[in-house]
Amino acid sequence: MTLFEEYAMAANGLIYVATEQAGQPSLRIMGFGIDPEDSNHWYLVSQPDTKKMADLKQNDKVAIMTVMNMAEGGKRVESNNATMAPSEKTWEDVKDCFTNPVFHKNHPHPEEEVLLELTIHSARLAAFAGDETVSFND
Repeated sequence: MTLFEEYAMAANGLIYVATEQAGQPSLRIMGFGIDPEDSNHWYLVSQPDTKKMADLKQNDKVAIMTVMNMAEGGKRVESNNATMAPSEKTWEDVKDCFTNPVFHKNHPHPEEEVLLELTIHSARLAAFAGDETVSFND
Protein backbone atom coordinates (compact mmCIF):
# COMPACT_ATOMS: atom_id res chain seq x y z
CA MET A 1 0.00 0.00 0.00
CA THR A 2 1.36 3.42 -0.95
CA LEU A 3 1.41 6.36 1.45
CA PHE A 4 -1.31 8.02 -0.66
CA GLU A 5 -3.52 4.93 -0.37
CA GLU A 6 -2.90 4.81 3.39
CA TYR A 7 -4.06 8.41 3.81
CA ALA A 8 -7.05 7.89 1.50
CA MET A 9 -8.13 4.79 3.43
CA ALA A 10 -7.92 6.73 6.72
CA ALA A 11 -10.89 8.83 5.53
CA ASN A 12 -13.25 5.84 5.78
CA GLY A 13 -14.92 6.81 2.51
CA LEU A 14 -15.88 10.41 3.37
CA ILE A 15 -14.71 13.53 1.55
CA TYR A 16 -15.51 17.24 1.43
CA VAL A 17 -15.93 18.46 -2.15
CA ALA A 18 -15.91 22.14 -3.08
CA THR A 19 -17.26 23.34 -6.42
CA GLU A 20 -17.59 26.84 -7.83
CA GLN A 21 -19.97 28.50 -10.23
CA ALA A 22 -19.85 32.18 -11.19
CA GLY A 23 -17.58 32.98 -8.25
CA GLN A 24 -19.83 31.30 -5.68
CA PRO A 25 -18.16 28.38 -3.86
CA SER A 26 -20.19 25.45 -2.56
CA LEU A 27 -19.05 22.73 -0.16
CA ARG A 28 -20.59 19.36 0.67
CA ILE A 29 -19.61 16.04 2.22
CA MET A 30 -19.85 12.95 0.03
CA GLY A 31 -19.10 9.25 0.21
CA PHE A 32 -16.46 7.84 -2.13
CA GLY A 33 -14.92 4.59 -3.30
CA ILE A 34 -11.34 4.23 -4.52
CA ASP A 35 -10.54 2.58 -7.85
CA PRO A 36 -8.37 -0.43 -6.89
CA GLU A 37 -6.31 -0.10 -10.08
CA ASP A 38 -5.91 3.70 -10.08
CA SER A 39 -5.70 5.03 -6.51
CA ASN A 40 -6.06 8.68 -7.59
CA HIS A 41 -9.43 7.92 -9.25
CA TRP A 42 -12.31 7.94 -6.82
CA TYR A 43 -16.02 7.36 -7.48
CA LEU A 44 -18.94 9.27 -6.02
CA VAL A 45 -22.65 9.42 -6.81
CA SER A 46 -25.16 12.25 -6.99
CA GLN A 47 -28.77 12.78 -7.82
CA PRO A 48 -28.86 14.33 -11.32
CA ASP A 49 -30.80 17.48 -10.34
CA THR A 50 -28.51 18.78 -7.58
CA LYS A 51 -26.59 22.04 -7.40
CA LYS A 52 -23.29 20.15 -7.48
CA MET A 53 -24.25 18.64 -10.85
CA ALA A 54 -25.07 22.11 -12.20
CA ASP A 55 -21.75 23.38 -10.84
CA LEU A 56 -19.81 20.51 -12.45
CA LYS A 57 -21.42 21.12 -15.85
CA GLN A 58 -19.98 24.64 -15.75
CA ASN A 59 -16.61 23.81 -14.16
CA ASP A 60 -15.16 20.35 -13.55
CA LYS A 61 -12.37 21.66 -11.28
CA VAL A 62 -12.90 20.86 -7.61
CA ALA A 63 -11.08 21.18 -4.32
CA ILE A 64 -11.25 18.24 -1.94
CA MET A 65 -10.29 17.25 1.56
CA THR A 66 -10.93 13.88 3.14
CA VAL A 67 -12.40 13.76 6.60
CA MET A 68 -9.60 14.08 9.15
CA ASN A 69 -8.90 10.83 10.98
CA MET A 70 -8.13 11.87 14.56
CA ALA A 71 -7.32 8.29 15.60
CA GLU A 72 -4.55 8.18 12.98
CA GLY A 73 -2.79 11.43 13.81
CA GLY A 74 -5.03 13.73 11.78
CA LYS A 75 -4.39 12.03 8.42
CA ARG A 76 -6.17 13.64 5.49
CA VAL A 77 -5.80 14.11 1.74
CA GLU A 78 -6.14 17.69 0.46
CA SER A 79 -6.13 18.89 -3.14
CA ASN A 80 -7.06 21.94 -5.15
CA ASN A 81 -5.77 20.19 -8.26
CA ALA A 82 -8.58 17.73 -9.00
CA THR A 83 -11.38 17.33 -11.54
CA MET A 84 -14.74 15.60 -11.27
CA ALA A 85 -17.06 14.60 -14.09
CA PRO A 86 -19.58 11.89 -14.94
CA SER A 87 -17.80 8.56 -15.28
CA GLU A 88 -17.85 6.35 -18.33
CA LYS A 89 -18.11 3.37 -15.98
CA THR A 90 -21.35 1.98 -14.59
CA TRP A 91 -22.38 1.36 -11.00
CA GLU A 92 -21.91 -2.35 -11.63
CA ASP A 93 -18.25 -1.65 -12.55
CA VAL A 94 -17.45 0.17 -9.31
CA LYS A 95 -19.91 -1.01 -6.65
CA ASP A 96 -17.27 -3.08 -4.83
CA CYS A 97 -15.17 0.09 -4.29
CA PHE A 98 -17.73 1.39 -1.78
CA THR A 99 -16.97 -0.30 1.54
CA ASN A 100 -18.41 2.15 4.07
CA PRO A 101 -21.82 0.77 5.19
CA VAL A 102 -23.09 4.31 5.89
CA PHE A 103 -22.76 5.04 2.16
CA HIS A 104 -25.24 2.31 1.31
CA LYS A 105 -27.64 3.53 3.99
CA ASN A 106 -27.60 7.05 2.51
CA HIS A 107 -27.70 5.83 -1.11
CA PRO A 108 -30.10 2.87 -1.22
CA HIS A 109 -30.25 2.97 -5.05
CA PRO A 110 -26.88 4.30 -6.28
CA GLU A 111 -27.43 2.68 -9.66
CA GLU A 112 -30.15 5.32 -10.25
CA GLU A 113 -27.79 8.21 -9.50
CA VAL A 114 -25.09 9.82 -11.63
CA LEU A 115 -21.76 8.07 -11.18
CA LEU A 116 -19.00 10.66 -10.87
CA GLU A 117 -15.27 10.13 -11.26
CA LEU A 118 -12.89 12.28 -9.25
CA THR A 119 -9.36 12.47 -10.64
CA ILE A 120 -6.77 13.78 -8.20
CA HIS A 121 -3.85 15.23 -10.17
CA SER A 122 -1.78 16.15 -7.11
CA ALA A 123 -2.46 16.16 -3.39
CA ARG A 124 -1.08 17.10 -0.03
CA LEU A 125 -0.98 14.25 2.48
CA ALA A 126 -1.39 16.11 5.75
CA ALA A 127 -1.23 15.00 9.38
CA PHE A 128 -0.31 16.46 12.75
CA ALA A 129 3.28 15.28 12.24
CA GLY A 130 3.78 17.02 8.88
CA ASP A 131 2.86 16.73 5.25
CA GLU A 132 4.02 15.45 1.89
CA THR A 133 2.95 16.32 -1.66
CA VAL A 134 2.26 13.66 -4.28
CA SER A 135 1.63 14.07 -8.02
CA PHE A 136 0.08 11.72 -10.54
CA ASN A 137 0.61 11.41 -14.30
CA ASP A 138 -2.86 11.17 -15.87
